[in-house]
Amino acid sequence: MAKNEYHEHLLQVPLFAGLDHDELDAVGQTATELDYEAGRVLMREGARAHEMFVVLEGTVEVTQDGEHVADIGAGGFVGEMALLAHSARNSTVTAKTDVVVLHIDGREFGTLMTRVPELAAKMLPVVATRVVENSDHHSH
Repeated sequence: MAKNEYHEHLLQVPLFAGLDHDELDAVGQTATELDYEAGRVLMREGARAHEMFVVLEGTVEVTQDGEHVADIGAGGFVGEMALLAHSARNSTVTAKTDVVVLHIDGREFGTLMTRVPELAAKMLPVVATRVVENSDHHSH
């Protein structure tokens, strides 16, 4: 896929909408597009965090202690919480359908947030909501 086509592809994802060409280049340089079949576990609860994923196509299911927490579709992202907190995964994420995701390695995550601060700003409300929901979930 040519660079401009790839930029157009990324711009269809709400998380990346509004980024300029340099910012999209930064995403493209740090992220790898991967395909997973339905049923594939992308991350397991309790495991060390080494990456995050942005869903480009399809749906992933998030579970905690075997209980359904959420379905995340195109434009959503998973795995950022453990990267930000340098902690173990608090949930399992499984491909509910065949999915296409952008894989962002944990070592590149901080670099990407520095190079594209708008991305961090777009992620913040979602991350804050997840922190509140997780604290509510654990306090019951």
